[in-house]
Amino acid sequence: METADRSARENGSHSKLSQGHLPAWYVLAWNSRALSVAISVVILMQITYYSTEVVGLSAALVGTIFLVSKIFDGITDLIVGFIIDRTNTRLGKARPYELFIIPLWLLIVFLFSTPDMGTTGKIIYIFVFYTFINSVCTTFLQSSETVYLGRAVLDDGGRAKILAIGGVIVMLISAVSSMILPQLMNSWGTLPGGWTKIALVYAVPMLVIGLLRFIFIKEKTISNKDEKSNSLGFVEGLKLLSRNKYIFILTALILLSFLATNILGITGTYYFRFIMGDLGLLSLVGMMGLLGPFLFLLFPLALRKIGSIGFVRIGFTVAAVVCAVRFFFYDNLPVLVISSFLSGIGLTSITMINHFFILQCIEYGELKTGKRVEGTPAALTNFANKIGSAIASAGTGFIMATGGYVSSASVQPDSALMSIRLLYSLVPAALSVIMIIILRFFDVEKTLQTMKKEKTA
Repeated sequence: METADRSARENGSHSKLSQGHLPAWYVLAWNSRALSVAISVVILMQITYYSTEVVGLSAALVGTIFLVSKIFDGITDLIVGFIIDRTNTRLGKARPYELFIIPLWLLIVFLFSTPDMGTTGKIIYIFVFYTFINSVCTTFLQSSETVYLGRAVLDDGGRAKILAIGGVIVMLISAVSSMILPQLMNSWGTLPGGWTKIALVYAVPMLVIGLLRFIFIKEKTISNKDEKSNSLGFVEGLKLLSRNKYIFILTALILLSFLATNILGITGTYYFRFIMGDLGLLSLVGMMGLLGPFLFLLFPLALRKIGSIGFVRIGFTVAAVVCAVRFFFYDNLPVLVISSFLSGIGLTSITMINHFFILQCIEYGELKTGKRVEGTPAALTNFANKIGSAIASAGTGFIMATGGYVSSASVQPDSALMSIRLLYSLVPAALSVIMIIILRFFDVEKTLQTMKKEKTA
């Protein structure tokens, strides 16, 4: 009798979750690890600045280090996707990999504690720790997240809600962190061991918070057919993936979005130091960013009114316009603050809800091929995320070096200042236009509706 009652309670709870009735604790617990990873991105965006201004490496050399590091990501992403597809433990398919949040933060602290060991030693040190952070820890965390969400919340309405509220939480606290970071850099950045202290300020609380999802959120098996995907071989999985055109379109969009976002994140530090003459002013951008996350609460409404694609298209259009405007009003602080706020919202409109689109691509692939592949599609988009970030780090370094940027110099030549201006305005504007064009081919939402109607007819 007791077993039957417990089963009934579990089924009732599962039914509520699958219908979008998500309690507040569930939404908060789910987004805890996403928040932790987002904060890690905030501090990792400063690795180029740290490597050039603190460690003393040239901008071109730093760009090369990060670009070469991404070669390993190209290998590990697909391998991790294959591993997740074949995982079947009592904790679930994706949940066990949440524990990679622990080494992620430990390695970040070590990365920002580079010892004085000569140029070659510093290059090797930064390369090794940066590669382990991205190629192993971040790869497992991000590649497993979509699979985890698909098994924790079973309907689009619930997923839209959890991603919309999560977008607010993640972006809000990330904005606060971005606002605090320049102040910490001003206070501790030039002191011995200062960057270790900065890393610890973020690492200690975020490591604890990052474990909450693993502790409180369980997976649900969604179908017997899904479990059979564990028998798929690596080559067969790739063949099935090659028949899913939408996952490749989404991959391109995510790559370009992260490329633009990271270019702005990396360049912003240089921009406010050398163009505006006050790094502390960068905190104003973070303060304005506190308002942005609330716009993502509109996503469930937008899903019903204009569709998910319409929501993203508006975001890209706004980003293209305001980034272009920023080039012509390059030293106008109100314009910089407002345009940074709007471009940040626009460019992240797809990345904040990318798991929603990935799950649609997974469903499309299952309807088309009859087999469900989860880990590999998520890993492919994760690969795009990191390639975009890597190209941003390398490209920023190369462009600034071409412009004549001199590491550790207090004054930069006009050509270097122009390269910083371009990276902070017209480059992300052009990338936004390209994404608007690509988005015309990403009609997965409409295609899924048609396929489902044909299947039930």
